[in-house]
Amino acid sequence: MVRVTGEQLQKTSGFVRAEARRAPVEVTYHGRPELIILSVEDYALLRQNRKLAFERAEMPIAKVERIANNKMDAEHAGLDALMDD
Repeated sequence: MVRVTGEQLQKTSGFVRAEARRAPVEVTYHGRPELIILSVEDYALLRQNRKLAFERAEMPIAKVERIANNKMDAEHAGLDALMDD
């Protein structure tokens, strides 16, 4: 991620706009992250992919069935032992 200062944002807004079209740009003030600038397309994708929390009783049955039918990759089988405690 490209990182610019607030001063750089003011002086080189064209550069920041061009970079934000490729990937989010972090703007810092006094060395601390304060803003993220991203393209409209990235923002729309972010909004579209928001995760919603459901109680199981409220969850659509198709989603419950998909979760129940998920299988873990064999490469992670060793993690099963951690669940035995």
